[in-house]
Amino acid sequence: MQYILNAIRRNGMLLIFVFLELIALFLVFKKNIYHETILASASTSFTGYVDDKIAKVTNFIHLPSTNKDLMDENAFLREQLVHLGIKDAKTKKFYKSDTLGYHQTYSFVPAEIVNNSIIKTQNLLTIDKGTNDGIEKGDGIITNNGVIGIVTFAGKNYSRAISLLNKDININARIKGNQYFGTVKWDGKDPRFVQLYEIPKYIEVKKGDIIETDGKSPVFPEGIIIGKVVSKGIDETGEMKVQVRLKQDFANLAQAYVVTNLNKVEIQQVEKSDTITRPQNVQ
Repeated sequence: MQYILNAIRRNGMLLIFVFLELIALFLVFKKNIYHETILASASTSFTGYVDDKIAKVTNFIHLPSTNKDLMDENAFLREQLVHLGIKDAKTKKFYKSDTLGYHQTYSFVPAEIVNNSIIKTQNLLTIDKGTNDGIEKGDGIITNNGVIGIVTFAGKNYSRAISLLNKDININARIKGNQYFGTVKWDGKDPRFVQLYEIPKYIEVKKGDIIETDGKSPVFPEGIIIGKVVSKGIDETGEMKVQVRLKQDFANLAQAYVVTNLNKVEIQQVEKSDTITRPQNVQ
């Protein structure tokens, strides 16, 4: 103990200098948007690299089951491509065009989940694709089993995303049978279930009903499954609350697709426009 105290006395000025330097750096990166962006990019790249190495070891251990899942998914995608007649040999991307009346076009970029959490109330994901692969902030992320998140930060080679198991995310969704739509949220409790709100109380909702995306947002195409209804009730505000069991097991995420709406920028510009066009008199 005395040795430690003597060392502190001898190097007191140096320790104070280092301490003040750390405070100065913290203030620079905290208060300056440019520096904060650089720090966020470096942090995402570093943590993404580390998570990538860990994920590769984990995926190697689970290689047999992963290969089976990939074979099943490839068979599913082949069926969809044959049915839709869509392929792009140059970009190697899958396209779904003119989505049932919403006239949206999407690209699907394969990605690997290198980090994922389900035990927090604000869970996040990390994928091994970034701006070099055409990924942008606001892109959706799905698997063969449904919606899992939305990209919130895109680095060059890795991206961070907010998980569906995050209390800060809302997803537009509808009941497949009757087309009534509402909002899917997570209550922060069981990672196997999410809740569907804003459905009128007079609407018949049955156990087993499919909940899927409604296609009205610029993030996800319509018809992407979220889960099945297991129960319904009335919340503390008197509104209907539908319990939905997720089709995707978030404790077993490995492969995914990043969904980019190729018309996203135009849609956002139109929705942000505050110009009101007055009707013209026709003679």
